[in-house]
Amino acid sequence: MFCPHCGTACLPENKFCKSCGAAIGAAGNAQAAAAPQPAAPAPYPGAYPGAPAPPPGMVPVLYQAYPGGPQQVYYMPAQGGRAQAGGGILAGIQDKIRALASSDKLEGFSLKDLFKETLTKRGGDAIEDYLSVGSPRTTPPLELVDTNWPKPWMFFRVLAALAIAYGAYYALFLYSLNEKVLIGTIVLATFAVPVATMTLIWEMNAPRNVSIAKLIEVFVVGGGISIVLATLWYLIPIFGNLPGIVEETSKLVAVILVTYSVRGSRYPYQLNGILFGAAVGAGFACSETLGYGVDSVLQFVQGGGLQQILAANPQGVSLAVVLEAILKPLVSELNMRALLSPFGHPMFTAISAGAFYRVKGDRPISASMLLDGRFLRAFLIPVVLHQIWDSGLAAGSSNVLIQWVGEGAVAVIGWYVVFTMIQQGLHQVRDMQKAQLQHTLNHVEATLGLGARIPVMQQQAPAGV
Repeated sequence: MFCPHCGTACLPENKFCKSCGAAIGAAGNAQAAAAPQPAAPAPYPGAYPGAPAPPPGMVPVLYQAYPGGPQQVYYMPAQGGRAQAGGGILAGIQDKIRALASSDKLEGFSLKDLFKETLTKRGGDAIEDYLSVGSPRTTPPLELVDTNWPKPWMFFRVLAALAIAYGAYYALFLYSLNEKVLIGTIVLATFAVPVATMTLIWEMNAPRNVSIAKLIEVFVVGGGISIVLATLWYLIPIFGNLPGIVEETSKLVAVILVTYSVRGSRYPYQLNGILFGAAVGAGFACSETLGYGVDSVLQFVQGGGLQQILAANPQGVSLAVVLEAILKPLVSELNMRALLSPFGHPMFTAISAGAFYRVKGDRPISASMLLDGRFLRAFLIPVVLHQIWDSGLAAGSSNVLIQWVGEGAVAVIGWYVVFTMIQQGLHQVRDMQKAQLQHTLNHVEATLGLGARIPVMQQQAPAGV
């Protein structure tokens, strides 16, 4: 027998519902007949008339501890559910991007909320504890992982510290014209923003299972391997104008090579792939920026800048004066590329490696994963975005407006995809938590000889309800 008011299963001899206290049986039927209410349609098979509909994205599950025992309905997230698409041109574009990336609509996401703890004061102990996670002994258990949107804050401290150091070195060089300070200025200008971007993605890695030592290894080794591979690709003339294919493939291969020996169970999360991709992309960006800095010096010399200095000082010129003249175009190039780096290589490779790790999961890496349709469709996004970034529509355009519009579109689309993948990674962790909890409950129930959870969708509505 079921209560006509709340649907709770009751024994035939019960006169009142043990859940809501309403009269049941003959008294309940008389009361219901005296004040008839239009019954709402059942929101799912097996539900009593008038039952509330499940929350969006949730599936009702009926729990019965033992045959003939009381039944209780609770809700679990639906597997593979997707949010309803909205209308309008912008929504249509977002739907197409998400379909290509095999990701879902952003839910509960806000940039303001994401960075609201950036300026929160923290003591030295808190910072040290925050940075010490990721080793086999300091990785938090899966059940303690927070799957809500992270609140990153360390990246800002890294950026601020490196920016202050860069400004101090630059001012010291201009004051002293000491060539020994120049190297530090160049290194800080090159590494500050890419390293801060990599730190941001490290903070978005909710499982906290990647240590700083591992991150530095991927950054240095993976960045170096990707530069070598791209350079070899560019030796083939046909690939000279295809940076999207050459560089994105080289960086993805570097991610695979640097993590190939790692057991699948150590880094099974899509968020790990996003982080490894961002680290390799940051390493590639730093090396590339240094290369463009050297190009700016060569262009200065080949353009006659050095000859002009010598002609203006026929009595001779000191090394410090030459370095000061060279530093201006060099720093200008480094600053521009540093400011744009969050919208380039770290972002691109985070997408491609995140898509690869989504297919990989906790399995060992295999070549067949590169042929998976979900990976190939998502990999197309950074390839195309990178090609647009380096094409005449963006960086090479003589029209400044077209250049900035093109680069702005690439930046917005790229980070939108990154955040949808991060959300997907958080959902993956949440599903793994639920699977672990379900396994534990099943083990306990089997040990105690109890019943099991049965999806409500498989239940039939009780007769007469």
